[in-house]
Amino acid sequence: MIERYTYGSETGKTLEKDRPGVMTFLLLGILLYALIISILTLDYNSVFIDEAFHITMGKQLLSGEPCDGCPSHTGSVTTWPIMAAYGDSWGGLYGARVLTIAIGLATTLVIYLTARMLLGNRFAILAAAIFQFSGQALYLMKLATYDMLAAFFLSLALLLFVASERVRSIPYEAVALASSAVFMFLAGVTKYLVPVFVPAFLILVLARRGAKKTLLYFLLPLVIVSALYITFAPYPPNEVVAAQISGVRETSHLPISTLTEWTFRWVALAYLLAIFGLFHEKWGKTALMLILLSTPIILLHLVTRTERSVNKNMIFALIFLAPAAALGVDHIAHLFSMRGTSRAAKRFFTIAVVAVIWAYGFYNLQWLEGQYPDVSPVIEFFDRNGFDGMRVAMNGWDGVIYEYSLGSKYPNSEFHHITSYMRESNPHRRIDEQVDFVVCEDKYYGKHYPCTDYSDSIDEDFLLLEDFTIQHSWGTTDAQIYGRK
Repeated sequence: MIERYTYGSETGKTLEKDRPGVMTFLLLGILLYALIISILTLDYNSVFIDEAFHITMGKQLLSGEPCDGCPSHTGSVTTWPIMAAYGDSWGGLYGARVLTIAIGLATTLVIYLTARMLLGNRFAILAAAIFQFSGQALYLMKLATYDMLAAFFLSLALLLFVASERVRSIPYEAVALASSAVFMFLAGVTKYLVPVFVPAFLILVLARRGAKKTLLYFLLPLVIVSALYITFAPYPPNEVVAAQISGVRETSHLPISTLTEWTFRWVALAYLLAIFGLFHEKWGKTALMLILLSTPIILLHLVTRTERSVNKNMIFALIFLAPAAALGVDHIAHLFSMRGTSRAAKRFFTIAVVAVIWAYGFYNLQWLEGQYPDVSPVIEFFDRNGFDGMRVAMNGWDGVIYEYSLGSKYPNSEFHHITSYMRESNPHRRIDEQVDFVVCEDKYYGKHYPCTDYSDSIDEDFLLLEDFTIQHSWGTTDAQIYGRK
């Protein structure tokens, strides 16, 4: 059995025995809750553009077809898209989403093991619950994109670093640190923002393991696998990736106050609890270490003032914040129970705080599930009225959604951005005569190319066939489908 620390009077600080059976039951309950909630709402939205893009890339890579999108997606082409394509081949979009559910459950288990090594069983259960009840975890578990896989690799990097401090032999320590570096590398090549954590990790390893071990067991393996990847990977990081990052900054540059509000909406409660963890009588320094490790992704968004994917990227901060927040929950329960030794009182307040975390996270989950347009009506329209070989122009970068959803029925159809179909003509530009349909949606996918810019050609050459409203968490947007006269 694992000993745990409990608060008490100055002379009465005691070590009590956790009951492994109860802890295992609670952990299984958390995982079962996440599994059931995810499976029951797996069809919460139509395929999202990133889901369609990753699955399509994976299929192209497996079949040996040209992969036009691969160069702009760093190393993700070697990890998630191939996995997503296998999931899709098994069960379509739902098959790919089920795969991320499994990865999300595994990530929760890794966070539990990390917290158990650092703090003990009781805090490990709290950390697993905080991560799983956050809202972001449940949301990304149902989104077939690379975010959850990158989080899984990052959590393994943290777990193996913690394990390197628990082993008693130099060879095992070296293997654990080197493995931590490898999983940090895998997280980075799965999502190109994750390497922002590398400097913080290096400082941590240097402070805890010394310069020699950091250089030999962590930095050297990280440099070796990175060099091998850049040398031999078919689509290594290049100027296309740099241009993509620069483009994101230019198109989503927000005021610092707005971005701060958007960023901390997803992690504010976790940070608040983690701050309480700083005052934990025994583990305050550990809470500080975890809080510092969580900050690189926050700072990246605030410094660049880029809002793109901020709600998804906060999952990486939660990997470190969950154990720190567990300490905060314990400390709050200790304070609310009037610093007494009654286990019943402390359990009551612990459950109360966890219930607040769950309610806040469930609210965030519902918002996240509705943030992207549900384009099912557009897909259903083409499923009913489309034909093989049709050409569809749209003012957003969402053509891959329809290629993925309708490709098996209309394999020779084309869905491209409206700018690729514009032709010079007097008195104004016209949409290519080969275009059969135009899809307009100006608030989300098409906000940078509103259809009003092409209204002359649309009004002259097309008829309005469908006009509908798409509901979002943040409001509504109108969408239109036009057919050639």
